Parts: sequence; structure tokens; C-alpha cells
Amino acid sequence: MRKKILIFTTSYLPFIGGAEIAAQCVSRRLCHSSDFYIITAKHSEDLARREKVAEGTIIRVGIGSPIDKWLLPFLGVFAVCRLAIAGEIPKPWRRASRNSLLVWGMDISQGSLAALLFKMIFPRIPFVLTVQYGYGDTRLQGGRMGVIGIAFRRMLRAGDGVTAISSYLYHAAHLYGFAGVGRIIPNGVDTSVFGFHSPEKGSENNQKVVITTSRLVHKNGVDILIDAIAEVKKEFAAVKCYIIGDGPERGALEKQTKELGLDRDVIFLGSVGYDEIPFYLRKADVFVRASRSEGMGNSFVEAMSVGVPVVGTSVGGIPDIITDHETGLFCRVDDSRDLAEKILLLLTDEGLARDLRKRGRRLVEEKFSWDAIATSYGRMFDAMLDSKMSVLVATPLYPPEIGGPATYSKKLVEGMLDRGILVRLVRFSEVRKLPKLIRHVAYAWRSAWQSRYADCVYAQDPVSVGLPASLAAFVARKKFLIKIVGDYAWEQGVQRFGVADMLDDFLDKSYGRNVEMMRKVEYFVARRAKHIIVPSEYLKTVVRRWGIKEKKITVIPNSFEMPLVETTRKEARANLALHDFVLVSAGRLVPWKGFEALIDAVSDLIKEGKKISLVVIGSGPTEQRLREKVHERAMASKITLAGQLSHEQMLEYLAAADAFVLNTGYEGFSHALLEAMAMSVPVITTSAGGNPELITNGETGFLIEYNNTDQLRNAIESLVEMPAKERKLIAESAKKIAAEFTKDRMLDETAQFLLSI
Repeated sequence: MRKKILIFTTSYLPFIGGAEIAAQCVSRRLCHSSDFYIITAKHSEDLARREKVAEGTIIRVGIGSPIDKWLLPFLGVFAVCRLAIAGEIPKPWRRASRNSLLVWGMDISQGSLAALLFKMIFPRIPFVLTVQYGYGDTRLQGGRMGVIGIAFRRMLRAGDGVTAISSYLYHAAHLYGFAGVGRIIPNGVDTSVFGFHSPEKGSENNQKVVITTSRLVHKNGVDILIDAIAEVKKEFAAVKCYIIGDGPERGALEKQTKELGLDRDVIFLGSVGYDEIPFYLRKADVFVRASRSEGMGNSFVEAMSVGVPVVGTSVGGIPDIITDHETGLFCRVDDSRDLAEKILLLLTDEGLARDLRKRGRRLVEEKFSWDAIATSYGRMFDAMLDSKMSVLVATPLYPPEIGGPATYSKKLVEGMLDRGILVRLVRFSEVRKLPKLIRHVAYAWRSAWQSRYADCVYAQDPVSVGLPASLAAFVARKKFLIKIVGDYAWEQGVQRFGVADMLDDFLDKSYGRNVEMMRKVEYFVARRAKHIIVPSEYLKTVVRRWGIKEKKITVIPNSFEMPLVETTRKEARANLALHDFVLVSAGRLVPWKGFEALIDAVSDLIKEGKKISLVVIGSGPTEQRLREKVHERAMASKITLAGQLSHEQMLEYLAAADAFVLNTGYEGFSHALLEAMAMSVPVITTSAGGNPELITNGETGFLIEYNNTDQLRNAIESLVEMPAKERKLIAESAKKIAAEFTKDRMLDETAQFLLSI
């Protein structure tokens, strides 16, 4: 059966705007492989309820009045059900329909509300939301007494995928809670209609034309343009301004024009047909849109396609189109004098205008072709329709938050769709501001609601999200999976409740009430899981000691991004003012990382005359104690506690390092080790945890006992005295090991595992 795509849009032909043009242009280019049904409000009694057009079938619902857009969410869903009963489209209530029926909501509108309602009734049908909103943050948050913002959040939570026409709107979607499959796909222009035109030179009266195509509303800044024309005429009398468009501010703008004495110079052309716009653009020397807010600004693209140099403001999605003095000019918001200066510059500098025309047209051809845009939509639609399962990932962290679960979850979202798995997320950050007990109840509720759209629930820790997610999966009758990267009870016990034992000893002992309560929760959630994923064989043995059967545990190593560092070792050492033999260590400053013993070992070697310096990167609860230790040993000039650094800064230190040292009592799967190995930095670490799975002693690095100061000192001394050639051979062998832990490998293995269950 051909795939069926339902487009829910508030308006359609003959009412046309940016969202409607996008729907039409994309569907016309994809209708050879899919059938499109455009579900829209009727608006007028003169329009047919059903109409066959080139791109598909238009279904209009309502009574033919302005109220129809508010009836659309209910009547639209009813109309689709009638299509299903009639056999025109697959029946959405059947499971098999998830691979042949897709819902596409256009903009934050009544049309997308209809798509949202449809998704809530038929949760297995993929739902893609396209964000084209151009009214700015204030209206998005507080418009219609806050209803717009609330509706936007609901659409984003229900959406299986989101497209946005600009990076600004894509960012807005994430700010409002979206954490799933997303793409930035701009609106485009038909270059055959908006064909490039080189202006004729030397008209008889040297008349110049400034033009704007804009709905006459406050956000589009037409009042600023009119004020700017008054300024321009003081220096360049032979200029006229064409204003194409209509709207509620037309009366006020015409009054402003008369008061400035510009009746003959500013010409209001009203609404013109879309196909007529190129005719007027070809008469223009400069295009202006002094926007106060803008979702994307397709009018700029149309002007650039024709060959008109453009002036705009650096707001919303406009910077995705205009690069100042390359593809156009920027003026300041609400600054008519600055706008006038930019217009005068383009009217008088023919060389600049010519360069902007050429580069603007080239940008349109490369980025804003409807053929390329339709291909992007087609790939997304096909990937969603071809998906074999949907997974709800419950994560405690997600970017811009920092941490392992955040990085891992983002990789799943970005990489699983191409492997046949649709990923949606429920983030703990959405409830973190609530009181402790309430936040977990709220998270369980959200997880249960979101799991309606998924085949299984995959939690990223065993306690904070694991417990509520496991309960949600039980209520929703979904399979529950969990990823375990450490022992939560042990980590919290060490940091908060005075536990001094390492993990291997901890597993065999009992502790106070708080620690035992966390341990019981951890074990309960692990037993509830149908399958458990761990990143190392060591963690597999840990989970087995919890009483979990081996057949439930699967080892899938985490992925590792090979660092891209352009700074050479010499440059990095010069930038950081590092000398001698440089040791670098990094990690959270917690007791089991063994930084005190490392400081002691390095201090002893320095006092013996070794030319060594140590840089410790990270922050944590033991930071003050470590600073006191450095002071006690009088090593402030040789041992630096650098604190928490950005990833880029840490890489620069690794680039400058002669060796990386990690004296840790516990490590499940160390990204810090892999990063050093990938940068060809020799490694000294302990045989604790999963480290021996990465390091072979004497071949790819050096293994010692945890907190054994003598072994640590001897290993560092041996490395200092080792010939550079031998150090290089060991480092290169380690680099080959690090290169095996690729993102594609992790995603492939995870996808195979998920599909197998």
C-alpha cells in the first residue's frame, strides 16, 4: 500500500501563507511516492468540501465561516476516521498502520492542535510537527493568555519528530521541552518563478526603488521602514518605496506616510498574488524587512532569489539567511536612522550591491531549493514510517546538562531513527524544581503518559529515573529496560553517608538505613527490568552480585568520540606555560579517585629532583582538602588544581601532556582514559573496575594497585626515564584501542539488541 500522509493545516488554498506554501511545495514533490490528504478549515461557503489538486486531496471541514478553524481539531479527526472507514487510508486504530500512515502538523496552530488530538487518540501513528512561528518569544510564551505556550508544549511532547524552519525556532522547541528526533528544514523558494534578474542600469531619472513584502503587523517593522525612507530622501531624493501586503496596521501606516509628506513616494500596493511578487521584486533595487521578530523570513529568500540585495535585522531566524556584508546587511531593531544608512549604502555602492546579489542567489540555490527541502522531509517521513519500534528513554540528564546519561541519550535520539528505532525522551529536568517526593511522582506520571507512544521504556539509571520509570512501564504494560553504569547506593554512600569501602567490598557488607534503602531500590528496579545493559564486563559482574541472572545482562560498551584537536603539543605547552614532564589527571574530586595519593607520589618525586609538574582537572567535595594538601607539601608551583574546565580546555591540557594518570578505586568505563589514549598520551591507571578491559599492562599503558603510592611513584618514574620512542609505541597502540569504541558501533549494537527483544 502507498504511504498516506495527513497534513493538518489551519488554512490552505486559496488562503496561502508560508506554512501553506511549504505544505504545497513539499507534497507536490513527494506525491509520486505517497498520497497526501490536506485536512483544513473550510472558512468560506464557496469552497468545496473535497477537492483534488496536483499535490493530493484537500478535505475542508466546517460550516464555511471564521469559526471553522476552532472546529478543525474535532471535525478534522472525525474526517480522517471517515476516510479510514471508507477505505481510502489505513485504519489508524490498527497496529500495522504505524508503517503506512503519518500525521504532519503545520505550525503552532489549530491545524497542529488537530494533529495533536489525532495523536492522542491513535498514539502509534507517527506525528511530525513543523514549527514556523514568527511572532517572537513574548507571544509564544504569553499569547492568548498563555494558551499558545501550553499548546506548544503539548504538541512537542506528543511529537515523534519536529522540524523547524530556522535554528532559532529549533532552539525554541528544545526550550519548550522537545527532546526527540529533530531537523532544521527551512522554507524554500521556487527558483523557476523567482528567477534571477540583473537590474538595468542608468534609468532616465535615476529612480531607485525600495521594496518590502510583508503582512502589515507590528512585528514586521514597516513603520520603521517608512521613517527610514524619510531619512533616505534627505540625501537621495529619487527613491520610492513599494509596500506589498495588507494587515491591521495599514491605516496607521498610511497616516504615518501622510504626516511625513511621503504620499507620492511610499506606495501601498496591498495584497498581490504570489506569482505576481517576482514582477515587483524585479523593479526593486533594495529589499527591506525591519522585523522585530521572525521565525525565518522567507521574503528575504524570495528577494535574494530574484537578485535584490536585502537589509534585515538580526532577530529570530533571519541570521540563518543573512550574513552581514556577505549575503545582505543588518540594521539595528527599531532604528530607522541605521536602516536609512544601510539603504543608502546599497543605493550608492554598486559594487557591494552586485556582490550581495550574486552571493544571495548562490545561497538560495544551495540551501533553499524546494527540491532539496522536499528530499529532507521525504527522508524523515520514510524513516519514521519504516521504523520497527518506538523506545521511550527515561534520562536524568539531557543537553545542555552535562553528564554521561545526557551524552548517551542524545546519541540515541540522533542515531537510532536511521536504524529503524524511533526514540522519544522524558527528562527528569522537567520536574527537578518540584519538592523531592512530588518530583518523582510527577516523573512517573509523565513517563506513564509518554509510554503510550512507545513499545518499551529504557531508563538511564536505577534510582532517580529508574524507579518511577519502572512503575510507569508496569502501569502502561510496557517492557522495561535499564542501563546501569555504576552502583548508585555505593556512590551516594561514599559521598553522603560516610561509606569508606571500595565497591567490591561494599557489595559484601551492610550499612546504615539510608544506604540500605537506596540499595533495596536499586535491586528492586534491576529485578523489575526485562533486560539490563552495562558498558563493561566488570559492571556485569557487579550486577550479577546483586542477584540478577546473567542472561538478563548485556554488555554494550559506550561510544567515544575521537577528539579533534588542532593545537600541536608545542603550541599547547606554550599557551598553558607548561614545562618539565607534564602529568595530567582529570575527574570528579571524590574520595575514590585517589588524588591525595597522586599528589603525595608526585611531591616525593619532585623532592627527589625529578622535573615533573602535575595538573588536576575537575571539581568536587574533596577540592578544598586537596588544595590544603598541595599547600602542606609546598607544591603550589608544581601542582595545579585547575578546577572544572570546558571540554576544549581539557583537550588542550591533554595535548600538552606527557602522561595521563588516573589513580581510581572504581571505574565502570572511563571516557577520560579513552580520551587520553586517543590523543596518544601514555596512561597510568589502576587495575580497578573496567580499566583492564581498556589497558593491557606494558602494551597500551601501565596498571597499578589503587592508592599504592610506591607503585604509583615507580610507574611515573619509569615513564619519565623511558626513551621517547618506547613511550610513543605504547601510546600509538593505545590509540588503536580507543578508535574501536565508535558511536556507530555502539548504536548498531544497541539497535540490534533492542530489535531482538
